[in-house]
Amino acid sequence: MPDFKLVISDPQTKEPKVMTVKVKVSEKVESVKGEKEGRALPIALINQKTKEALGLDHFLTIETVKQEGDKKQKVKTHLLVKVSNEVPENEVWVSQTVGEKHGGNEFEAKAYRTKAFQLMVSQDKLSQTIGMRIGEVFETNVAGVNLKLKITGGSDNSGFPMRFDVTGPAKRRLLLSGPPGFYPYEDGMRKKKTVRGNQISPEIVQVNTVIVR
Repeated sequence: MPDFKLVISDPQTKEPKVMTVKVKVSEKVESVKGEKEGRALPIALINQKTKEALGLDHFLTIETVKQEGDKKQKVKTHLLVKVSNEVPENEVWVSQTVGEKHGGNEFEAKAYRTKAFQLMVSQDKLSQTIGMRIGEVFETNVAGVNLKLKITGGSDNSGFPMRFDVTGPAKRRLLLSGPPGFYPYEDGMRKKKTVRGNQISPEIVQVNTVIVR
């Protein structure tokens, strides 16, 4: 069975506080199996006071800028937060793998509460979602954190999006006036587009969700 791309958004992260922190590679943070392939979240060790200052729950994003020729490119990493008061305030300790991604063993980065992240997950692990519909809630474990997730949409292996107002799992060609599936650039525009129904089937390869608390 193909993998799901599971997209998880945190609706409570609207305008996160952004801080500049020192990021250091530490031997106390091991690389997580699957993090390079996007199957697992790497770990970040931070001080409790830093966690509170950033208003974090379980997930943290660090962001740096790399110069590639004449262009600057943002590099982001989403991490699972673990508290260690051995870490000084305003520091984040990460694995060697994360350091390599950002180009150094010690660097400054913007840090903030994660708005959304994605993981590659085998359909076997999320077999419970087959047959579920947009708006339904399921429970799963992400990086050791138990989460309730509400399905908000998705897309199939051809890129056709799921629509909440189309019943069932099948593809249908419909006259649309708005998203998902069609984004008009003039008022009143309508166009025939192929979309998927609101029910997850084995042909769905991306599932979009939001955290429910």
